[in-house]
Amino acid sequence: MHSNIKITSESSIKSAMAKIDKNAMGIVFVVNSSDKLVGVLTDGDIRRAILKGANIFSSCKSLMRKKFIKVKKNDSKTKVLELLQKYKNIIKVIPIINEKEKLIDYATTDRLNFIPIYYPRLKGNELKYLSKCVTGNWISSNGPFVQEFEQKFSSMHNKRLSLAVSSGTTALHLSLVALGIKKGDEVIVPNLTFAAVINAVLYIGAKPVIVDVDEKKWTINPDEIKHNITKKTKAVIVVHFLGNPCNLGKIKSICKSNKIFLVEDCAEAIGSKYKKKLVGTFGDCSTFSFFGNKTITTGEGGMITFKDKKIYKKANILRDHGMSKKKRYFHDEVGFNYRMTNMQAAIGLAQLEKFKDIINEKIQIFNFYKKNLGKNKYITFQKTENKGLNTYWLIGVKFHNKKIIINELQNKMLKNGIETRNFFYPLNVQKIYSNFKTKNNYLAQKVFDNSIMLPSFPGIKYSEIKFISKVLLSSIK
Repeated sequence: MHSNIKITSESSIKSAMAKIDKNAMGIVFVVNSSDKLVGVLTDGDIRRAILKGANIFSSCKSLMRKKFIKVKKNDSKTKVLELLQKYKNIIKVIPIINEKEKLIDYATTDRLNFIPIYYPRLKGNELKYLSKCVTGNWISSNGPFVQEFEQKFSSMHNKRLSLAVSSGTTALHLSLVALGIKKGDEVIVPNLTFAAVINAVLYIGAKPVIVDVDEKKWTINPDEIKHNITKKTKAVIVVHFLGNPCNLGKIKSICKSNKIFLVEDCAEAIGSKYKKKLVGTFGDCSTFSFFGNKTITTGEGGMITFKDKKIYKKANILRDHGMSKKKRYFHDEVGFNYRMTNMQAAIGLAQLEKFKDIINEKIQIFNFYKKNLGKNKYITFQKTENKGLNTYWLIGVKFHNKKIIINELQNKMLKNGIETRNFFYPLNVQKIYSNFKTKNNYLAQKVFDNSIMLPSFPGIKYSEIKFISKVLLSSIK
């Protein structure tokens, strides 16, 4: 604890002034000889007292406030944040005491651990399986957990062949290469997505074609796909944005009639469904990300599921330097080192064991937010595709009030210990991708300009969601 935040009751007002000057917080906490908190003294208290003729050499006991706000060490972070919010125009610092009322710390919105946007749930067999990797000396890409993870993933996804890779980005790149997409080909991508999608297209020298999204669903607009298909179009990458499944029925029909490949980016949507069927089972290749902030994590890592066994076999060879499966260290293709380690797969396997519980909790988190925010006329949530299941990787909210400035709103939330995130910048407004935009890309911009993502991690408490909602509503009045 900051030494200049505490002073004894017998110390002089002058000493208190010196400490306040050093701590730059406008306050000191007054303790007795047993370190028990007995009062607080602010720079305002001192200033007013001096104007009335107080002696600066008098003891702090003569001026300190004996009635003040304090919290106990076991009080929840939410309670502390609520107090700081409630008395924000009066109190910036709150003392923390133990069961004997001794001063042990202090809280400010900047000093508290924020309610984060996301962190993974690692409370299962992750450590147990990792220990097996270490004690068994299988820590690299060779090891039983990789195959077990792939098999478990396949069984979850309609027994489609699955291939574990080093990241969601490499999953996208490897898929396009395995499908035979090459330089000069065109690949349609949504405007509202993380840059990995368009980067994967550029890695192989193909031309990305950026198309707009649905304003309410925030996923790629099937009509825009249809309008932008040319003779050079070889594939469409759809992104199930924030967990919301795209209109896969319509998109699959478009791809089939035009003889182009469908790649599903399920990085944010593991467990989501389109008409009772899991995403990741529709595309010619479907990719997943297991980055640390994803619904299921391996730290870094990804997975591809395949419709066609030949494409799977080609990707399997390319993943491991293009090495022949029959003759070790003999290379049939110019490949990549896109393998997943046994340790990553060990974590992934443990994560899949609690997969259903996490998904159910994510849906419940959305319902809690909707209960607290859904009646506000300025707020709308992402509209889920008809007969679809959204697993809500992150909860996004869109505002309908021109007076709401997103940056200002986020700063207000942050001052109350709440981390939020703006949406991904539309691809077409980023200089390095601007040559690939199509005519209609204004809806993605509209969604971006008026939306933020809220804390959505498994384990977030209902009391925290209530607090987040309360701060948000008070900030948009």
